[in-house]
Amino acid sequence: MAHIVSFAVTKLADLLAQEVVFLKGVHDELRSLLRLLEWIQAHLKNIDHCNEDEQSDKVWVNQIQEIAHDAEDIVDDYIFKVHQRRLLSPYKLKFLHDLGNKIRKVKRTAQEIFDNRSKFGNIESSGATSSSSNNEARSPLPLVRRRRNPDVEEADVLGFDEHFQALTRMLMGDDGNQRRAVVSITGMGGVGKTTIAKKIFSDPGIRRHFACQAWIWVSQEYRAGEVLKTIAKDAMAMSNQRLKNLSREELLWEVYNHLEEMKYLVILDDVWSKEAWDSIKVLLPDGKNGSRVLITTRNQDVALHAGGQSHPPYDLKFLGEDDSWELFCRKAIPTKCTKDCPPYLESIGREMVAKCCGLPLAIVVLGGLMLTKRQSVEEWRKLLKSANWQLRQGEEQISEILALSYQHLPYYMKPCFLYFSIYCKGPPISAKRLIRLWIAEGFIQPRDQETMEEVAEDYLEELVHCSMIQVVERHYHGGIKICQIHELLHDLSIFLAQGMNFIHIPNNNDNENISHKPRRLALLDDKSTSYIAQLQSSDFTSRLRTITSRDMEKRVSKMEKFFHNMKLLRVICLQGTGIKSLPDAIGKLIHLRYLGLRYTDLTELPSSIGKLTNLQTLDIKNSVRMIELPSQVWKMQRNLRHLEGTGFSIKGLPSTDSLPNIQTLSNVKAGTWLQNGLQKMMSLSKLGVHHVTDTYKEALLDCLGKLDNLKKLAWKAEEDSTIPSLILSTSQHKNNLQVLYLRGRLEGLPDGICMPVSLTKLTLESTRLQEDPLVMLGKLDNLQVLRLRNNAFVGEKMVCLVKGFPELQVLELNFLRRWKEWRIEDEAMPKLRKLEIEACNFLMMLPQGLQRVTSLQELKAIDMPDDFCRRLRINYGEDWEKIKHIPSARVYDSRLMLFVRHQSGYSSRRGFHHMPSCRYTNNLEDENV
Repeated sequence: MAHIVSFAVTKLADLLAQEVVFLKGVHDELRSLLRLLEWIQAHLKNIDHCNEDEQSDKVWVNQIQEIAHDAEDIVDDYIFKVHQRRLLSPYKLKFLHDLGNKIRKVKRTAQEIFDNRSKFGNIESSGATSSSSNNEARSPLPLVRRRRNPDVEEADVLGFDEHFQALTRMLMGDDGNQRRAVVSITGMGGVGKTTIAKKIFSDPGIRRHFACQAWIWVSQEYRAGEVLKTIAKDAMAMSNQRLKNLSREELLWEVYNHLEEMKYLVILDDVWSKEAWDSIKVLLPDGKNGSRVLITTRNQDVALHAGGQSHPPYDLKFLGEDDSWELFCRKAIPTKCTKDCPPYLESIGREMVAKCCGLPLAIVVLGGLMLTKRQSVEEWRKLLKSANWQLRQGEEQISEILALSYQHLPYYMKPCFLYFSIYCKGPPISAKRLIRLWIAEGFIQPRDQETMEEVAEDYLEELVHCSMIQVVERHYHGGIKICQIHELLHDLSIFLAQGMNFIHIPNNNDNENISHKPRRLALLDDKSTSYIAQLQSSDFTSRLRTITSRDMEKRVSKMEKFFHNMKLLRVICLQGTGIKSLPDAIGKLIHLRYLGLRYTDLTELPSSIGKLTNLQTLDIKNSVRMIELPSQVWKMQRNLRHLEGTGFSIKGLPSTDSLPNIQTLSNVKAGTWLQNGLQKMMSLSKLGVHHVTDTYKEALLDCLGKLDNLKKLAWKAEEDSTIPSLILSTSQHKNNLQVLYLRGRLEGLPDGICMPVSLTKLTLESTRLQEDPLVMLGKLDNLQVLRLRNNAFVGEKMVCLVKGFPELQVLELNFLRRWKEWRIEDEAMPKLRKLEIEACNFLMMLPQGLQRVTSLQELKAIDMPDDFCRRLRINYGEDWEKIKHIPSARVYDSRLMLFVRHQSGYSSRRGFHHMPSCRYTNNLEDENV
């Protein structure tokens, strides 16, 4: 629990440094308490890796935790009262007297607890060690950032080939049953049900066989409405705006009618009850077209209920001894090869692996833990003996292995893992937002010249490296974009977090009585709305540091009164709650670091927002009614790091020192602030400016040349304004720019060799270029994503030159209405994986040379001319030879009410009018800018 004490130590040290004069009289008391807490923290680091089954250890740690929290509260209370200007004479002396009494009381209690540990717990022998392994485990991360290649992904689990082949035969085989059939995968948690289902879902053969697919994570607390929306997104590519405009009945009709004539595959992951299946199956037409549903569940009864007698449940077996050992070595041995495991470690390693009982999750987590240890007999044997896993069976034994991995995390990373308890189980998690929350909570400390965001990214990579967290998606530059935590590890995080008062998650019992003092409160669903009324009178609210309430569909009138007695809050996240206003009293929350207001009904922020001088993140993205922020935002000054919205402006003008440390300023309207403040924002990494007129473009361009840290830029010009071509010049960006989004008439493109070589992602929309942009852009050696949209090019011919676009992976060409001809020369786009062409009305055929792009995995042709579509007919079309090597090639035509899935030879006369004809958005996150 060293991380808990470290918060108090850091705050005391900062307070002593900043308030030397005012604290005269109690300074020595604070200094004495600080020294005692530092000593306790050092000891806690030593016992962090010991077996906490010892009751004396648990009692002592819990007592120390309470003292650390009390010390932290004293400091935060002091700062709050100073900020409220309540300490003018004659109140100052009384306050200092009270403060001294509180400090002495905490110090006496801490000393008593520490003495009791020495007296009854044998402090020297209880886990304190100076072994190199523990020193290594507790050592801080190096000053040089560690960029790792992705480790063994979950889908690479060994021994699954036989299962994969059997299940794909069941899904694709012609058994004479053309009606919808259900195939179920059963097995205990962690055995790999989701892993094998993901492997099936992404398999090219499966994608060729089924016209459309959808993946739905169900869980114990599923929502039928969310299931419906997920099918619409996955199987129908329905846009978020379209989903928002449809009633549930309209959406149900569209989904059902779309699937009715489709040969579909729907995967329902983690189904817990018969009732869940019964409510979902009505959404899935039972036609005679060979459609299939794949279910993963722990419950055999659910599988039998859903599948009937046609397909008995497929029970996923544990890995065999050899496969288990090989999987362990791929995680535990740096070379990821069994033959490189030192012979003197093999017998110990196999004994540990045997404890995992062939469960892939346990093996992977154990291997990740061993990778952090020295390859020595002493080290491996010590770990083998460090848990009573031999006394446990089944899931209890697996939980012991997972808990062991947590215990061996460095102390500074433990709160980062525990923080996953604040999320709902299952849905993917944005790494960017998670990192900002970690920073706001105080988990991340600066390291050398790196930003806290960079340090936090390393922490997240470390959690992935030791298999505590899974990567769902990475950015094209390799960083983690979306992550996820396995349900068993999520359960572990909740169990540990609630046990140490790290978090409280209401159990939806109206009579719930909270006798402890948790630091965080998570309201995760509509059932928690009844809990909100209790917050006004609850004793523990004054100690809360974090309150999160996510995606409550019901409007909660009590939400505005959340902050009545929560003066120490650091994090408020009210995403999707329907809150319509914030009280002016929110300005009193001077400790607040993170204010998340996405998808709310707010129309304005109170002017008191400017008093939140410690605020680091203000996130109002997708709160579309929020179009203007008060001028007090400019007064937040040095601490604000991230300000994100959806098309907003800020009143007033910045001062010369406004927002010097801001890193993200996304989708703000152009104004005089560009001339008077932008050049001072030297820490900017991501900038999005919309409605840029000719009045402001020179000022914006001039400022951009001075922002040395800028990596992502979006420039959206007014309709009658132009974007200078200099925006794409190396001299303008000093080769730091990685992502660029331009919307509006572009004066032209400079020569490719003059563009930033660092550019990896480029979107051009409505730029109306007359010269072929592919000639110049093809010279960008690191470009991985290119999107040309809505008359970005208004000429007739484009050519990908020889060896052009050497790193390009994604190419989207949308609404280029005058484009007629395309040619791909030898060795162009050798790494292209995805190609999308939409509504290019005069393009009659795919280019010669496309058949040589053997890396291509996915082709989408949307609303293309009739002649273009006819040329793609399976076996008979003139362009069939160009695309027959592509695993997934699809044609959508909303005008002719036609959907064709060429690779399976399947076509359907039915409406596809919901296919988004214009998916462009002002949301910079959607643009990955």
